[in-house]
Amino acid sequence: MADYETIEELLEGERDSSVHIECGRSAVDRAVRFVHALYASRRCAFYVETDKGFDRDTVRSYLRFFSRVAGGAVAAEEAVAHFGLKDVAKTSVKKLTPEQRALMNFARMSLFEPEVVFCERPLRDVTPNSRGLVLAWLGQVVESGGIVITCGEPLREALLMPGAAFYEEDGRFFQVQTDDGDDAPEYDGDEVHVFKVPVKSGDTTLLFDPRELDFVESVNRANFVSVRGELYPVQMTLDELEAELSRYGFFRCHRSYIVNVQKVVKVERFTRNSFNLTLADAARTSVPLAKGRADEMRERYGWR
Repeated sequence: MADYETIEELLEGERDSSVHIECGRSAVDRAVRFVHALYASRRCAFYVETDKGFDRDTVRSYLRFFSRVAGGAVAAEEAVAHFGLKDVAKTSVKKLTPEQRALMNFARMSLFEPEVVFCERPLRDVTPNSRGLVLAWLGQVVESGGIVITCGEPLREALLMPGAAFYEEDGRFFQVQTDDGDDAPEYDGDEVHVFKVPVKSGDTTLLFDPRELDFVESVNRANFVSVRGELYPVQMTLDELEAELSRYGFFRCHRSYIVNVQKVVKVERFTRNSFNLTLADAARTSVPLAKGRADEMRERYGWR
């Protein structure tokens, strides 16, 4: 797996590829400037946290302005409809919710039919109801030959995107290793087995019934279990957890994730190689499903 000394080296080394980077504020700012220069000859669209729109405009007038700037190939009304903004088309920008502003910015970018999209934490203000719209559009950009670069998001969000995920550690940038499912352990059924997941909460050790867990994730070389929206550190390795939890209906959906299949309510495919699982927790969390694991999951659980 690739690793880089700086974010500029990463973006140059992964040029013409979609990348998604968990990183700090300084790295995001440097990435914006570098992408501007690196893809200066391409049609680019940017969305950073300072993009709030013009408060006195309505959504429709704001998007009509940018449709004219973009040359008018895509009408503002098309973007309004595609991103579910019809109900607020006549609403002033200053009255929008954070989610509506985010969708308006995605609509703005779509007007340019971009070859390169840069977003700072694209899912930050997007609720589960609209997450699919955003991921589907980003997937369409990639499927049509475009490039999507995202920065600043947690690694879980980066892994949901079409492309390679990286994380920053001590100023360096490391690619998250993916897998194709070839080394998955054989499933040995659901025989009765007593097991509690030991986690730390301050100075206390908590013991969770596996059925309480929504998913397990590995982030920056540390492992966590999610229980009712809270993440708890766990000392067991993902391989050890997988061996135990597979007996309780858990599935290793990605090298960095194990999911409680009973909590899965939706399987989505946004590109040929991009799959997500939506869970029935309070946040309607999305976790990545590795391309090579998708067929195995469908086969094991009889999903067609």
